[in-house]
Amino acid sequence: MKRRDFIIKALKGSVLVSVPLSLSSFDLKKNKLKIGIVADVHQDIIHDGVSRLSLFISVMKKRKPDFIIQLGDFSLPREQNQPFIDKWNSFNGPKYHVLGNHDMGDYGYKKEETMKWWKMQKRYYSFDLNGFHFIVLDGNDENPKPWNGGYHRYIGAKQKLWLKNDLKKTLKPTILFSHQSLESKGGITNRKEIRNIIENSITKSGHPKVVACLSGHHHTDYLKSINKIPYIQINSMSYKWVGDKYKYSRFSKQIEEAFPNLNKTCPYKEPLYTVLTLDPEQEMLHLEGKKTSFIPPNPIDLKIPNAEKMSPIISERTLKI
Repeated sequence: MKRRDFIIKALKGSVLVSVPLSLSSFDLKKNKLKIGIVADVHQDIIHDGVSRLSLFISVMKKRKPDFIIQLGDFSLPREQNQPFIDKWNSFNGPKYHVLGNHDMGDYGYKKEETMKWWKMQKRYYSFDLNGFHFIVLDGNDENPKPWNGGYHRYIGAKQKLWLKNDLKKTLKPTILFSHQSLESKGGITNRKEIRNIIENSITKSGHPKVVACLSGHHHTDYLKSINKIPYIQINSMSYKWVGDKYKYSRFSKQIEEAFPNLNKTCPYKEPLYTVLTLDPEQEMLHLEGKKTSFIPPNPIDLKIPNAEKMSPIISERTLKI
């Protein structure tokens, strides 16, 4: 069976990346499948989270994707956040959640409280749609002790076994979603173990069952291919975190008192989100691009190291077999 290369197209030019996969290995329906995706809204940090999410939901209601999904660091179950979750729930189609590290622990809230508020039945799960298999992981299992790395970012033994068995059972091309990434040092700490499970889950013709992994967490924009599998980082809807050293007050005293960590961010002027299209007939995976600017001052103005790598963008990417 012939395998052709994926073509990766970015907004800042075209970059060719060899990621040999083959949807021809699978028995697929020929209908396109569209997914609305948003990551790292951070309703509890950004001051205008409701309006940002409202724009996304408004667009999704018009475009009618097959489902929408948020990739974590979404919103805590606080009373003042009810308009936010109500807006999310106003989308009439299927809606899926991924748990982020800031969706628990902060303000003393437990994972179970957030899940109940979101109406999320399982912390990790999978589902099938239109010939594709989708997996959602929970990267917030407790790290083995001693652990001094802040928020937990680990996939425990029970979840690893579940993932292995889930991939073994499916005969469909698979998209994997997680909050913390599986390819970055700042992501899931036992990411090599998880990638090993993914890479060893292959079709009879020897192709990886997992055709792409998407994550948030890092508030940046990139694609990295590891052993024939593309790992796509989806940028935050809202901001780049810069911390205490580079904090800057952009908003009124009233706003910044209500959102005390807002001054430790470089907010994006407009919300970032994307739509992923899976097209079996054209053997194509397409991620729509979206670009905005920083609300001044930007990271370069603040003289932050590597500021040129901090971009308020989701790159357009076309991965074609």
